[in-house]
Amino acid sequence: MARFDDESLTLRLSVADLLERDLVRRIGFGQRGGFERLWVGQAIHSHYQEQALARDGSYQREVVLRSTIEHRGWTVEVLGRIDAVRRDPDGVQVVEEIKSVRRDVELSPTLAELYRRQAALYAWMLSQESGELIRAELVLITIGDDDPDPQRIEVEVDARALEAGIRRRLDQLLHEHQTRRSAREQRRAAAARLAFPFHRPRPGQEQIVEAVTRALDQREHLLVEAPTGLGKTAAALFPALRHALEHDRRVFVLTAKTLQQRMSTAVLEMLNTEGAFRSLRLRAKARMCANHEVLCHEDYCGYARDYSLKLSRSGLLSQLMDDHPHLDPDAIFGASRDHEVCPFEVSLELTEKVQVVVCDYNYAFDPHVALSAFGADSDLSDTVLVIDEIHNLVDRGRGYYSPVLSARAARSTADSIARLETGPIGERLSALATEVARLVERAVAEAFPEGAGRATVEGDLPSEELWGLRPSLDRAFVDYLEHRRETRSFRSEDPFVRLYFEVLRFLDTLALAERHGESFARCLEVEDEDSRLRLLCKDASRYLGAVIQRCRSAIGLSATLSPPEFYRDLLGFDPQRTAELRVPSPFPAEHRALVIDGTVSTEWRVRARYYQPIAERLGALASTVPGNCLALFPSYAFLAEVAERLPTDLGKRVLVQRRADDERQREEILDTLRGALFGDVLLLAVAGGVFAEGVDYPGDMLKAVAVIGPCLPAVSLEQKLLQEYYEERFGRGFEYAFVVPGMTRVVQAAGRLIRSPGDRGVIALFGRRFLSELYSRHMPMDWLEGAEADGLSGDPAEVAAAFFEVATSAP
Repeated sequence: MARFDDESLTLRLSVADLLERDLVRRIGFGQRGGFERLWVGQAIHSHYQEQALARDGSYQREVVLRSTIEHRGWTVEVLGRIDAVRRDPDGVQVVEEIKSVRRDVELSPTLAELYRRQAALYAWMLSQESGELIRAELVLITIGDDDPDPQRIEVEVDARALEAGIRRRLDQLLHEHQTRRSAREQRRAAAARLAFPFHRPRPGQEQIVEAVTRALDQREHLLVEAPTGLGKTAAALFPALRHALEHDRRVFVLTAKTLQQRMSTAVLEMLNTEGAFRSLRLRAKARMCANHEVLCHEDYCGYARDYSLKLSRSGLLSQLMDDHPHLDPDAIFGASRDHEVCPFEVSLELTEKVQVVVCDYNYAFDPHVALSAFGADSDLSDTVLVIDEIHNLVDRGRGYYSPVLSARAARSTADSIARLETGPIGERLSALATEVARLVERAVAEAFPEGAGRATVEGDLPSEELWGLRPSLDRAFVDYLEHRRETRSFRSEDPFVRLYFEVLRFLDTLALAERHGESFARCLEVEDEDSRLRLLCKDASRYLGAVIQRCRSAIGLSATLSPPEFYRDLLGFDPQRTAELRVPSPFPAEHRALVIDGTVSTEWRVRARYYQPIAERLGALASTVPGNCLALFPSYAFLAEVAERLPTDLGKRVLVQRRADDERQREEILDTLRGALFGDVLLLAVAGGVFAEGVDYPGDMLKAVAVIGPCLPAVSLEQKLLQEYYEERFGRGFEYAFVVPGMTRVVQAAGRLIRSPGDRGVIALFGRRFLSELYSRHMPMDWLEGAEADGLSGDPAEVAAAFFEVATSAP
């Protein structure tokens, strides 16, 4: 994207910026998020270039260029990268612009002209640099064609006409810049009038506002630990938005859950009373597809076909920007579908125009789906990140770099292809999928020579064999796409397409593991008769930090960031550039009773004998509490054991979260809690799930939260490997691998209870481990108030009875 510096009157732009935006947008569609962006086109180009390098000593590929032009008082620097440069037999340099085209599909005049201009611009830039006469040609390689000699089209290079065209385009860009600058001045004026979204900040919110303001002014990062219900999001977004509007920067609000995105959106709408800025919530690609096609390209989808032309004629982007201060996914989807353009692509277009984007962590940190704004070469110096519930990013970040290859999935793909495809292409794909399965099964069988029902070990992966299979997969994938196009037999959730990208993602991560071996473990596993290869990322800080450190500031928010050095280091924050803020609870201590039931144990080796006592004491608590209760367990299995032992005379309906519950069933449970027609409810759910984090229970919706045990992760090879890694790096292996994530879930769960000054209730912790200093030191400071955890020991039902008796009699 073109970057203007008004003080020095300099403009930096790319060759793509010099081409008409509508034309660039067309080819951008096939490359932004589509399959061909990373693999098909790259594979075809690389294969051709490797052959050319082998036979021509003058051949150079991926040649970087930089040209400078003076225009209307501005110094314009144009950056570009030529696909290839070679010398012809007469010694003249030739620029090659390589494009992949499809069999029996004629290149449209518009696209052909675009390609010619692109090649001619590169030739002009190279001649400016070398002073030589430069020729240019298009090299058109047919997808799926084995012909080694591609079609070559000579491109006329008229230096005078090119320079005139460049200057006309620069005039257009400068005019657009002036328009944007006027809009920026209006936003800057609005920043001075921006008001906090509530009557006045709560105690603690003022501290956050001041700390965020300071971090932004000083180009620092900030980690904020503050109680659930304080209003961290509003306290962070207000100064972040004010700063962005004043200094023409962009804010990305990153969350782990859709509900958190809605909460952030609500705050933004309260802040935008003047309509001074535009915000957008980005929804997952699968939920923004208008026709459920798996192939995101204009040759395969009607909503992509003629995308740029339809978008330009419709004026859709301007219409949406004018009509909606906040661009909701439903509004984008409906308007895009009406104009028959891809809703997800329109969303991506709009992310480049708005001041605030609310989206999932994936769009910043997952290398396979991240927005182009977060690409490895992108300038993020004017970007502010507000990362909600940032404690979740540790595991999410590791997950981005922990791919799995399943033999069962590969064999299922082979079977599906055999049923659905006949002829040579079906046989070829089925054989490749079967070969993937065999590679996985053979490696796992060598790791478990005597067999195993369910086990995981570290070991050697068949890396060379997988890399060796890559060229065959690439060629088959290209041919398969052509077969689908020619036979018009597209299908959603295509099994071979899915397997292809699983293999490629695995290989991409394997390449990282070969460079940064200390951060990865190579695992082989058997489970339910399925053989699997797994790359386990033990520490994603290198990759998360690569994004965070390029930003102006990153503001991380959570109710649980203890110990701070654990999160700071594993999220990739620079200690020299990162400040920390811990905010105490603003809510009156007398509004909450906290009790630890140390008469029961939840440790794995003895928990079975305590199922009945836990059920009885939980039932007694629920019977005593005048309202809804939420009980959270470390696992579904533990939950089920206690549920079946609960007393039948609780005076409350018992609802149980099931592993298979979908979003509709979860909403039905929340609706039941909100309503009072059918009496009070005891909801049994799992810690770390949808009922324990990122959900509000406002007012009297919840009167007690019981947490059964410290909710440690299950013991597995993965957790043991993490324990070893953390022990070596921090000297606190068990604490960091088990206690920290477990107690994070506990604190998050307890935070569902007191979320406003008027809320009252009881927090009951079941399990004697809560009395241990190893666990209690990870409790919020206002829970203990300087005392020992032993002082909180008691019977939950008795504590609740006394608390609610006092609360009821209080004036």
